[in-house]
Amino acid sequence: MEKSLPLGKGTVQLLEDKILIQDNAKREHIISMVSSALWTFYGIISVLRYFKTRDEFLLWTGLLIGTAHFVLFILSLFRTTKAEIDLAEVQQVAFKTRNGNKFLDLKLSSGRKRRISRIAPVAEELRTFFEEKQIQVK
Repeated sequence: MEKSLPLGKGTVQLLEDKILIQDNAKREHIISMVSSALWTFYGIISVLRYFKTRDEFLLWTGLLIGTAHFVLFILSLFRTTKAEIDLAEVQQVAFKTRNGNKFLDLKLSSGRKRRISRIAPVAEELRTFFEEKQIQVK
């Protein structure tokens, strides 16, 4: 049983024992990492400028921006962009919606997550596939 489902940008092929994902996850992951690193650097520079000018605005904005983006950077290290995932690796599947965008998070046995974006047209087909394979769906 092989099924190919179109995504917003890419496709997902549901095979008997694995999932093949063709999307722009690597590009999104790299953009997220670089963006978080740059904002963390900005926060550090802002805090360092505080020591020279004693402007408290620089201190607090630098701390907030730097800390928040450093946390996002660390969290993005726990994501993967694997294109081929065995169903034996998948522990849990979570369907989520943010800002009107539907996406799917696959929690793998290695502790990492694989996010599949723009699944709105095929969300129900994916849900039934994972329920048939007896994988925990949230």
